[in-house]
Amino acid sequence: MKWIDPKWQALQQKLDKALPNATNSIVDTSDDEKRYLIWSGGASDPGRYFLLDTANWRMHPVVEPYLMDASQMAEVRSVQYQARDGLKIRAYLTTPKGRDAKSLPLIILPHGGPFARDDWTFDPIVQFLANRGYAVLQPQFRGSTGYGKDFASKGYGEFGKKMQDDLDDGVDWLVKTGQVDAKRVCIMGMSYGGYAALWGAVRNPDRYRCAVSWAGVSDLDALMKYDRKSFSAIRYFREWRAKVAGDAKDLGSVSPIKYADKVKIPVFISHGENDARVPVKQSHSMVDALTKSKADVTSVFYKSSSHDFDSGADFYDWLQRLDAFLAKHNPA
Repeated sequence: MKWIDPKWQALQQKLDKALPNATNSIVDTSDDEKRYLIWSGGASDPGRYFLLDTANWRMHPVVEPYLMDASQMAEVRSVQYQARDGLKIRAYLTTPKGRDAKSLPLIILPHGGPFARDDWTFDPIVQFLANRGYAVLQPQFRGSTGYGKDFASKGYGEFGKKMQDDLDDGVDWLVKTGQVDAKRVCIMGMSYGGYAALWGAVRNPDRYRCAVSWAGVSDLDALMKYDRKSFSAIRYFREWRAKVAGDAKDLGSVSPIKYADKVKIPVFISHGENDARVPVKQSHSMVDALTKSKADVTSVFYKSSSHDFDSGADFYDWLQRLDAFLAKHNPA
């Protein structure tokens, strides 16, 4: 982290020296700026809070939100690979602790948004998957933020197209380098990542053994109609639709629900019934379409959750179901 004010930059340097190999953030300060609440953690460390007293330059741990042993967490590495059109794609790669990165089963985990990005922070789902023996790839595909306006704009109009290519190319890179087994790959995601998982099941049934979607979009045209009412002016909605659709007038060509009969791999669909961002109807309709086409679909819906897990009990139940689904269809 870089500060404009030299005073704060000097404090940041002291923190980074005292707490190396971690992301260290100043969360709050006393009115006299002599005591600071510090958070320190990282992608392989759930983190903890410290109280720094500059009167004697002593720092004391005060809160540890996760009762976990950081030494048991899997390493998360920043990597990059080249997409088929030459674009450089950055990603996070997590491999199971204590295992060589050779011929591992893989979960490819695209983020939501899609105009967002993953951060180098602790992700319990990633660590859960690594604990079960899977390598996890989190691609920052074109359209992801944090890499400049040009990189983000390359994702406009590329839902299900080049954005999806970037995911497939990440799998190919890991296979080519010998790190994962091409025959043991599952695609999984939430929100837009859930859409990408469903579309991967339609588009590349020979590439993926299974697909997992939480709050995933199945019908892009229906989502556009739903989103329209949330914009204060029609021009803002048009700008958003242009980012999603590009020049396409009909988004059915890249909507998983239109191709449910082409899904030949097992699919696990889940959603919170109170989701105000992606209507739960998106998942109910997809389950119905897959059931009608006699696809292998597993589903669960949670009355206590919305777009995210709002209940610890829901999250725990979902992890157990996910564990059983993966063990059956892509065993590690």
